[in-house]
Amino acid sequence: MVATVATEASTVTEARRKPRRPGPGAVIWGSIALFAVLFALLTYQLSSSSGPSTPPVVLRKVVKRRVVTTIVPTPGRSSVTAGPVVSSQSTSGANPVTTSAS
Repeated sequence: MVATVATEASTVTEARRKPRRPGPGAVIWGSIALFAVLFALLTYQLSSSSGPSTPPVVLRKVVKRRVVTTIVPTPGRSSVTAGPVVSSQSTSGANPVTTSAS
Protein backbone atom coordinates (compact mmCIF):
# COMPACT_ATOMS: atom_id res chain seq x y z
CA MET A 1 0.00 0.00 0.00
CA VAL A 2 2.77 2.37 0.68
CA ALA A 3 3.97 1.98 -2.87
CA THR A 4 0.57 2.86 -4.29
CA VAL A 5 0.34 6.06 -2.24
CA ALA A 6 3.79 7.15 -3.45
CA THR A 7 2.84 6.42 -7.05
CA GLU A 8 -0.37 8.43 -6.74
CA ALA A 9 1.51 11.33 -5.18
CA SER A 10 4.00 11.43 -8.03
CA THR A 11 1.25 11.46 -10.68
CA VAL A 12 -0.60 14.25 -8.86
CA THR A 13 2.50 16.47 -8.75
CA GLU A 14 3.17 15.85 -12.45
CA ALA A 15 -0.41 16.87 -13.30
CA ARG A 16 -0.12 20.13 -11.33
CA ARG A 17 2.80 21.53 -13.30
CA LYS A 18 2.25 25.01 -14.66
CA PRO A 19 1.81 25.19 -18.42
CA ARG A 20 4.70 26.77 -20.29
CA ARG A 21 4.32 30.32 -21.46
CA PRO A 22 4.78 31.02 -25.17
CA GLY A 23 8.11 32.50 -26.17
CA PRO A 24 8.57 36.12 -27.24
CA GLY A 25 8.85 35.18 -30.93
CA ALA A 26 5.48 33.43 -30.90
CA VAL A 27 3.85 36.40 -29.16
CA ILE A 28 5.31 38.90 -31.64
CA TRP A 29 4.37 36.87 -34.72
CA GLY A 30 0.90 36.18 -33.32
CA SER A 31 0.36 39.90 -32.69
CA ILE A 32 1.49 40.82 -36.20
CA ALA A 33 -0.77 38.18 -37.76
CA LEU A 34 -3.77 39.32 -35.71
CA PHE A 35 -3.14 42.95 -36.64
CA ALA A 36 -2.90 42.07 -40.34
CA VAL A 37 -6.14 40.09 -40.27
CA LEU A 38 -8.05 42.85 -38.47
CA PHE A 39 -6.60 45.54 -40.75
CA ALA A 40 -7.64 43.58 -43.85
CA LEU A 41 -11.13 43.06 -42.43
CA LEU A 42 -11.63 46.74 -41.66
CA THR A 43 -10.25 47.77 -45.05
CA TYR A 44 -12.67 45.41 -46.79
CA GLN A 45 -15.63 46.71 -44.76
CA LEU A 46 -14.83 50.35 -45.43
CA SER A 47 -14.27 49.85 -49.15
CA SER A 48 -17.46 47.85 -49.69
CA SER A 49 -19.79 49.95 -47.56
CA SER A 50 -22.40 51.96 -49.37
CA GLY A 51 -23.64 53.74 -46.27
CA PRO A 52 -24.87 57.28 -46.05
CA SER A 53 -22.43 59.64 -47.61
CA THR A 54 -22.14 63.28 -46.70
CA PRO A 55 -23.53 65.76 -49.21
CA PRO A 56 -20.95 67.75 -51.13
CA VAL A 57 -19.96 71.02 -49.57
CA VAL A 58 -20.96 74.05 -51.62
CA LEU A 59 -18.58 76.95 -51.25
CA ARG A 60 -19.77 80.41 -52.09
CA LYS A 61 -17.39 83.16 -52.94
CA VAL A 62 -18.17 86.32 -50.99
CA VAL A 63 -17.83 89.43 -53.09
CA LYS A 64 -17.86 92.81 -51.37
CA ARG A 65 -17.90 95.78 -53.62
CA ARG A 66 -16.20 98.89 -52.37
CA VAL A 67 -16.34 102.15 -54.20
CA VAL A 68 -13.23 104.24 -53.80
CA THR A 69 -13.67 107.87 -54.78
CA THR A 70 -10.61 110.00 -55.33
CA ILE A 71 -11.10 113.74 -55.17
CA VAL A 72 -8.74 115.63 -57.43
CA PRO A 73 -8.40 119.32 -56.63
CA THR A 74 -9.25 121.77 -59.37
CA PRO A 75 -6.31 123.62 -60.86
CA GLY A 76 -7.49 127.07 -59.74
CA ARG A 77 -7.96 126.26 -56.05
CA SER A 78 -5.29 125.52 -53.51
CA SER A 79 -7.39 123.52 -51.02
CA VAL A 80 -10.02 120.83 -51.10
CA THR A 81 -13.11 121.07 -48.93
CA ALA A 82 -14.05 117.93 -47.06
CA GLY A 83 -17.73 118.74 -46.54
CA PRO A 84 -20.62 118.15 -48.92
CA VAL A 85 -20.89 120.57 -51.77
CA VAL A 86 -24.23 122.30 -52.20
CA SER A 87 -24.84 123.80 -55.59
CA SER A 88 -27.88 125.79 -56.62
CA GLN A 89 -27.15 125.62 -60.35
CA SER A 90 -26.72 122.56 -62.46
CA THR A 91 -23.21 122.44 -63.89
CA SER A 92 -23.97 119.86 -66.54
CA GLY A 93 -25.95 122.30 -68.65
CA ALA A 94 -28.60 119.72 -69.48
CA ASN A 95 -32.24 120.14 -68.57
CA PRO A 96 -33.75 117.64 -66.13
CA VAL A 97 -35.69 114.77 -67.66
CA THR A 98 -39.44 115.05 -67.20
CA THR A 99 -41.88 112.23 -67.63
CA SER A 100 -45.64 112.11 -67.60
CA ALA A 101 -45.61 110.58 -64.10
CA SER A 102 -43.69 113.49 -62.55
